Amino acid sequence: MAALAGILFGAVLTITSAYGLGVLVLRKLKAPPEIELAAGAALLSVLVFLVVLAGVAGRPVFLIGSAGGLAAGVVAVARRRQAGAPWARRYLLLLLPYAVWYFVNALAPETLPDGLGYHLGLPYKYLRLGSFPSRIEFFDAVPQGMEMLYTMAFAFGRHSAAKLVEFAFFAATPFLILRIGRKLAMSDVASLLVAVFFFCAPVSGVTGSSSYTDAAMVFFTLAAFYCLLEWRENSTPRWLAAAGLAAGFCYSIKVTGGVAVAAAGLFVIAERRRQFRRPLLVLAASAGFVIAPWAVRNWMITGDPLAPLGNALFPNAYFHLLTEEQLGAALASYGHVPLLRIPWELAFGDGFTGTFGPLLWLLPLGLLALRRKNARLCLIGALLLALPWWSNRGGRFLMPAVGLAAFPMAMVLPARAAWAAIAIQAVVCWPQVLNLWQPDWIFRLHDFPVRAALRIEPEDRYVARRSPEFEIARMVKGATPPGARIFSFDTVANAYLPRDVSVSWQSAQGDRISDALRLATVYRNDATYAWRAAWPPTPLRALRFRLPTSHEGEWDICEIHLSTGSGRIVPNPRWALRAWPNEWETPLALDGNGGTRWRTWQPMRAGMFFEIDFEPIPQNLTEATVVSHTPVYNVPLEVYGQKPDENWQLLSTKTPFVKLPDEDLRLEATSVLRHAGFHYVLIPNGDTIGASIESDPLGWDMEKVAQDRYQTLFRIR
Repeated sequence: MAALAGILFGAVLTITSAYGLGVLVLRKLKAPPEIELAAGAALLSVLVFLVVLAGVAGRPVFLIGSAGGLAAGVVAVARRRQAGAPWARRYLLLLLPYAVWYFVNALAPETLPDGLGYHLGLPYKYLRLGSFPSRIEFFDAVPQGMEMLYTMAFAFGRHSAAKLVEFAFFAATPFLILRIGRKLAMSDVASLLVAVFFFCAPVSGVTGSSSYTDAAMVFFTLAAFYCLLEWRENSTPRWLAAAGLAAGFCYSIKVTGGVAVAAAGLFVIAERRRQFRRPLLVLAASAGFVIAPWAVRNWMITGDPLAPLGNALFPNAYFHLLTEEQLGAALASYGHVPLLRIPWELAFGDGFTGTFGPLLWLLPLGLLALRRKNARLCLIGALLLALPWWSNRGGRFLMPAVGLAAFPMAMVLPARAAWAAIAIQAVVCWPQVLNLWQPDWIFRLHDFPVRAALRIEPEDRYVARRSPEFEIARMVKGATPPGARIFSFDTVANAYLPRDVSVSWQSAQGDRISDALRLATVYRNDATYAWRAAWPPTPLRALRFRLPTSHEGEWDICEIHLSTGSGRIVPNPRWALRAWPNEWETPLALDGNGGTRWRTWQPMRAGMFFEIDFEPIPQNLTEATVVSHTPVYNVPLEVYGQKPDENWQLLSTKTPFVKLPDEDLRLEATSVLRHAGFHYVLIPNGDTIGASIESDPLGWDMEKVAQDRYQTLFRIR
């Protein structure tokens, strides 16, 4: 019972504080409670961000800081309760069975991978540290508007309290839909159809009752839409400010939510035509207030306000463009579903990980309502909101677009047809009905875990039988001491693991470490070459290696050896190194470790260069050797030297290369891990690297300390 009390307290404290804050800031608007909740949640998220940034995140600060909003929220709830039930409740009683099912799932422990990995893993980390971590990786950099609210709830009720915060926004969405329907001059039955379509959709249920943030994205998108409709009616700037808070918070939930800000801006421009500048400024300023914390923080830390994305526009030392492109290509193409099968997969088949039920097939009926301005408005908005789906084909990313597109569809259906559609969606999407014919692996709710929700079944036991990631986390926790740093090739259940885990693809450092480990295994027998260029003894201030042609392969430099007539020169740490691209990793070409390398992390382009500046002491050089894998592409290399008079001279265009003998780089690779501060490495069973380490741990200077069905943990000696 103590656990349940903590869960409910954490969730209620967070939601009531958000609601109360919204009541305070929108008191002159007489906004409906859903809009007060949306505005307050956006502001509360910013406040929690500042608390974490200041390094004082924890229960005492959250209790003290939430006092004002909590009091206002309690008073507002009491007043509304005395005024009577909202008109919408009699309609939404139809959704009560679904609401109960979803609530029980929300109250149960989290078991979904992304929730265990970062949606709840980040709040757990921030509360352990009391602040943001000193280094920044992929999920540390993405906007975390909802995760800030989760952090506050997690402090008191852990995982389930955070899930209930998401559920609160999900449960409020049908009420908001009915209000929007009235603004669009729709009948209550038509509005109810939209609410049932959204609330009963399997993808909505599974995201709205977990720590996934997609259901909240729909709520805040619709909240912004409602505020814009109010502004259209009465031109009150405060409604634009409220719309900006909700739309800006969409970006804070996910980067793709930035489309909501753009759509809101287009709405303002379309409504005011030539007099849109001042209203647009109000909207942008309000949205910017919510967006700025994440953009400014990323700019200050990485130099990229869009981090971990936007690396083509803002190259930086923390994330590689190649990793971003590979991740984007994978997300945009998964499933490879034929065009004609897309409607089935989105409705029932789960080819895009998330289904909407049979009413999805009725969305094209909305085209029949194009004569109505409000229908055109919804359809254009839905098209804009659907744009992110082309970069990430998960069904979850279509939820805001589908939610808005449902309004025109409902506008054209007669009342009897609407009631029939409501019944079909409600019956067909009921989890136990879907269980009769859908497989267990489909991304939706399958069970009614009341024993786990009430903690009759222990949390650890429930999560362990549903999540392989949890088993791995438990193994790692038992085999490592507090403070241990672990390098992993797969995500783990960080929400249950009080250890510092870095995942290989989530940072430039991770890319470099995994590259070093694979160089020592997968590429161990791959071709490594030495480019050699020689010229008469010449005093040089700088030396530049340049590619004169382009190629789709990648340019890398493992080591550079420089020689005079009397022998090889030892690199001087004071030498200035420059390169285009990837200037940040130039020291890897002169670090004496064959297991590391400077890479372009993109295809070769004519004009790419690597430069060594010897100032203040010129070097009398006769030869340079570049150890690289690139000569396999037969790309030439030019060598230039800068003389003391600062003039550049072409030293060599003929750089013959020879294949070098295989080299054992295992200890060098392990030294990269050790130098980065890692104590352990976690590798999936069956991976080539893990197999190599397990077959000869002494050759890697490691030892195996734990293993389960999925992963093996090695300690670095």
